[in-house]
Amino acid sequence: MPKKLTKHQRQYRKRKKESQKDFVRVKKESPYDGVQVTRKRLKVWISLEAYERLVNLAAEAEIKQWEMLTRILLKSLPRYASLSDSTSPTKRYSWPESLLKPAERSVRYKGTKGERQIGYDITSTAWKKLECHKTILQQSKSRIVQSLILNYKPLTSEQLERQRWLRECDARERDEWIETTRTYKESKPTHLLNTGGGVIIHKKGIPMEYWDAAEWLQYSELMTKHFEETLEELVAKEKEDSDEYRFWLKRQQEWEAEKVAYHNLGEKTHDA
Repeated sequence: MPKKLTKHQRQYRKRKKESQKDFVRVKKESPYDGVQVTRKRLKVWISLEAYERLVNLAAEAEIKQWEMLTRILLKSLPRYASLSDSTSPTKRYSWPESLLKPAERSVRYKGTKGERQIGYDITSTAWKKLECHKTILQQSKSRIVQSLILNYKPLTSEQLERQRWLRECDARERDEWIETTRTYKESKPTHLLNTGGGVIIHKKGIPMEYWDAAEWLQYSELMTKHFEETLEELVAKEKEDSDEYRFWLKRQQEWEAEKVAYHNLGEKTHDA
């Protein structure tokens, strides 16, 4: 009989699974689920000077140390992710696999080990930025983090207030867009049905060659959702290294290329 996991072990496994994504859905009091950024553990050795500066910066900003380190990484490092074309709110970014998981990586470490080890659960986006930067510079995370902390210039109160205002504006616009999109999807008729395994048919038995533009668009949305849910389910079962996961990942990549052709078919059908 398998050994029963403790509460902390269950929480650790849950965080580990969630950290594979940048965002996860969370339950809210409103009718719709919210989206929350995930966090991932970063453990590095830095100098005592860098650690004390991180502590002071966090105290001055009146935030926690992990939040300060996240802010430093997000503001100081270049952008490596691009916006994904996924309709899922939990898949906003597309990260370059060649930088996150390079086949070969040469790393130059610091000449001396730092005096203080820090371990914080920073956001997954900050963690991935640092991982990509490590590949580009060929330097250790400890070396990069220490340098960023020592050279970080905090924003003024006016700059922070403006950023807060911009974030609130972006959040409102995003919520309005999500609500508008949801209302549209709920109001438009659905003529297609996913029978399982990505097999999609017309409810009235109409052949694909006679579908209109709206039905081609629905087909594209259903197929995209099918691949995303299949991969998410395999990740939840910790099967990222399995042949099954690689098969569906390849099919998803092939579908992304095919999707353009299906959209063109829909446009031609609509024009006709």
